[in-house]
Amino acid sequence: MGVPLGHVEQDTKSADVHELVSKYCRLDYEGARLDNQGWAKIQPLVSWRSNPEYAEIDVISRYTVDTDPPSSHGKYTVTVHYHLLGSYNLSTGYAREAGSVQTVEYTVTDTKGDLRITDSENGLPHPSRATMLKWLNDKLSATQDETAQKRYQDALRQLQAQPASPFAK
Repeated sequence: MGVPLGHVEQDTKSADVHELVSKYCRLDYEGARLDNQGWAKIQPLVSWRSNPEYAEIDVISRYTVDTDPPSSHGKYTVTVHYHLLGSYNLSTGYAREAGSVQTVEYTVTDTKGDLRITDSENGLPHPSRATMLKWLNDKLSATQDETAQKRYQDALRQLQAQPASPFAK
């Protein structure tokens, strides 16, 4: 009585798919989507050649990646749950959204054993609070534009006043 190899292979592939999306989310959480140097770390995990443009940044406290992604014809759908602290719009500034959970589905495609994220229903960066605070401080110190300075300072003030976890009292 042997174990059917197809099932074992499927379990291994599911684990590899989960690990790929988890690695992408970790790098994104650490701010890799926010600059060109970080993008070099993410690029091998995805099928697109450049960092997608974005007008907003979703600031998160944490994320969870579902296990056992369903598959169909070499494509896997991986669901990630992001616990939002707020959203930073590049034009209008920061808005709190503490306590809400954003669900994003990523499509991972297996092309001859090469797994890559090939699609996402939400292409926004999802950095941590600490990463976003650093990004805002860097932007603030680099700009001479008074409107931008005010937007960065306001976002810093709001984000610093906000607990790192939406569940903190």
